[in-house]
Amino acid sequence: MNVKIETDEQGNGCKVWLDDTSVSFKNLEDAQTYVSQLQERIEAASSSFASAANHPNKA
Repeated sequence: MNVKIETDEQGNGCKVWLDDTSVSFKNLEDAQTYVSQLQERIEAASSSFASAANHPNKA
């Protein structure tokens, strides 16, 4: 997934782009928090899938 933060040149907030989809935020701090939380969730999910692959008999 391609993630980038784009700020409005007039200072009217910013957008976080997730591939071709955007999410709008009032300020850069909120956008950065969103991206950090998203990355943490993706990493946690990746760990769960890796664990399940290593132990296929556990549900």
